[in-house]
Amino acid sequence: MEINKKAQDSPSLMESRLAPLLLFGHGEAGDKFLYSIPSRRQLTAAAAAFVDLIGHYSWITPRGWVLTLQPAGRRGGGDAPAEAFLRDPFSSRRVPLPPPDEEISGLAAKALGGGDDDAAWCVLSHDAADPRCVVVVVHPTEPVLFYCRPGPGDSAGRRRWLRHEYQPEAIIAPANHDDDDDLDAIVIESMGWLTASGGKLFADLEWSGKMATLEFSPSPATPTLASAPLAMVPCPAWCNHWNSSPVDSRGELFVVHFRNSLLCQRTVLLVQVHRLDSTRRAWVKADGLGSNRVFLVTSQFGVSMAADEAGLEENCIYFTKSEDKGLYVYDVGQGTTALYDPGEDIPDSMEPILLMPVS
Repeated sequence: MEINKKAQDSPSLMESRLAPLLLFGHGEAGDKFLYSIPSRRQLTAAAAAFVDLIGHYSWITPRGWVLTLQPAGRRGGGDAPAEAFLRDPFSSRRVPLPPPDEEISGLAAKALGGGDDDAAWCVLSHDAADPRCVVVVVHPTEPVLFYCRPGPGDSAGRRRWLRHEYQPEAIIAPANHDDDDDLDAIVIESMGWLTASGGKLFADLEWSGKMATLEFSPSPATPTLASAPLAMVPCPAWCNHWNSSPVDSRGELFVVHFRNSLLCQRTVLLVQVHRLDSTRRAWVKADGLGSNRVFLVTSQFGVSMAADEAGLEENCIYFTKSEDKGLYVYDVGQGTTALYDPGEDIPDSMEPILLMPVS
């Protein structure tokens, strides 16, 4: 294990060249730690500022933007109105969103109390500057989606948050599942991994052999949610399926599978990468990540970046594991994994969150 020394002079918080970053201790009492993946060093002075910037009422998106929903009365005096916006965590640049209504504000209020069960999922269909962008918030426990287009909204009701309630049984028929009582919860959990790729949003319902697709064209007022068969990736008999993460890479959808030992769930024995073949409706094995590409995968989401722009090794997957501070680097071409220690003073079981530069 490589031990990385702390930076003697912590760089400015706003230097996006230090990203991607790992933030340790977010949402927990006690010390906070910030680790720059490209420079492989801990940033001693910036962690607290990032924690203040990204509070419990915010959600980090795969595009780097942070969605902030502030309930009424949260700012200043008790009569402050509710507000919503996207924020670039490195420059503090904001993109206004329509004010949230009581129901979506309630998600933010619940999240203020912490806990994974209250963690709403947010995803952007395109970059925030793209006129086609739709901001989607997936309710963590109910079959409900909230969505809007970036913009402040006005008194006429244009640019407002809309609500869509979907039917889990329309995505996965109860007859295709062994335990009908858990069907809704399983579908809702899978929707919490919605991944934007090519202007659409996808949820891999791998346990059922289906893929759900969410579209917002031609109008965001009429979302279309449908599912279609998708051949599953077989799991070797000597492994359990531990975790998988969808990754959009330049408009193509990939999935990274981590297979663990039958005897030890913390030991990753196999990393597999597959690419979606929409014509064959199947995942096909990917020999590599593509020219100048690197993937980063955490329990939050998976993302793809240009390796040279990120200052990282191409054709590698940088990943973290549950309740583990380690940063793992899997070389797809060599089939080898390296482990880096982000700091001796970080507790071994402290799992980080990933902070990305906005795209």
